[in-house]
Amino acid sequence: MNDDKESNFMVKAISKRRSTAIVMSGFMMWAGVAASTVSAGVIGTDQMVAEYSLDESRAEMKAALSQDNVRERLVELGVSPADVDARIDALTPAELAMLQDQLDQLPAGAGAVGLLAFVVLVFFITDVLGITDVFPFVNAAS
Repeated sequence: MNDDKESNFMVKAISKRRSTAIVMSGFMMWAGVAASTVSAGVIGTDQMVAEYSLDESRAEMKAALSQDNVRERLVELGVSPADVDARIDALTPAELAMLQDQLDQLPAGAGAVGLLAFVVLVFFITDVLGITDVFPFVNAAS
C-alpha cells in the first residue's frame, strides 16, 4: 500500500512537471515570436545632427519672423502669426534650407522687407498648389 501511494505521488509529480514544461514551452515560443517582430534601430550621429540642425533652423526662422515690423507687415497682408509658425513647422528641410539661405544672404538689419517678400512668395506658391489656404484671393490648382 505504501508503494501504491508512492507511485501515485510520483505520477502526479511527473504530470505536474510535464504540464509546467508544456506551459513554459508555449510561453517561450510566444516570447520568441513577439521578440522577432519588434526591432529597434540605431540612430546615427549624422541623423541626430541633421534633426538638431533642422530644429535649430526652424527656431532661427521663427525668431527672424517674430520681429515686430515683420509681424505687422504680415498682418497687413492678411497672414496671421499662427499661420506663419504653422507653415514654418510644415516646411520640408529643402524649403527651410532655401529660406535660411535667403535669410543668410540678406544684409544685417536691412533684410526684413526681402525676407517678408520671400515668405509671402512661399505662402503664395503653397496656396496655388493647394497645400495651404493663407490668401483667400488665390484659387488653388485642381
